[in-house]
Amino acid sequence: MASKGEKNRQRIIQAANELFYHKGFNQTAFSEVAEASGIPKGNFYYYFKSKDELLDAVIAMRLEGIRDMLHEWRAEYAEPRERLKRYARILLNETRDVVRYGCPMGSLNVELGKTQLALQSRASEMFTLFHDWLVEQFVALGYRQDAAPLALHLLAMSQGAALIGNVYQDQPFISSEVERIIDWIDSL
Repeated sequence: MASKGEKNRQRIIQAANELFYHKGFNQTAFSEVAEASGIPKGNFYYYFKSKDELLDAVIAMRLEGIRDMLHEWRAEYAEPRERLKRYARILLNETRDVVRYGCPMGSLNVELGKTQLALQSRASEMFTLFHDWLVEQFVALGYRQDAAPLALHLLAMSQGAALIGNVYQDQPFISSEVERIIDWIDSL
């Protein structure tokens, strides 16, 4: 059972995660995170001394969530092709949010990449985690030599679909692009 302090810390991280996604890291103030988490601002600094430290905790939480999800996919789908298709369908999980705010990983990396390269380096670990997992799936399909470029291509297709779906606020576009990606996976 988590202590009260750990529960408070997790509430702050959850609130920050949502605000960073919906408003952007640079547009979110500590006071907004404190208010959204229900933790008084004076107590807030006990848990996080800086916004960068809070972002690091948010990224760590996201990475843990991605690892857990990929582990579940390995257990649920015996075939690597089915795992790749499940990855392609990730955009369908939260299409409304993707249309409104973009991809949580992509939008954070783009924002940080403009002015905060050290923070962006940490945020890019989310892409690296997916990339490495996708490489494993392509290797399992027999594409040992081309696994890394194929993994990047799949990442690029999904990120492109998320970006264009966000730009044009177009849910049907995202759905049709996911189907095209699945057709591509089937063609391999």
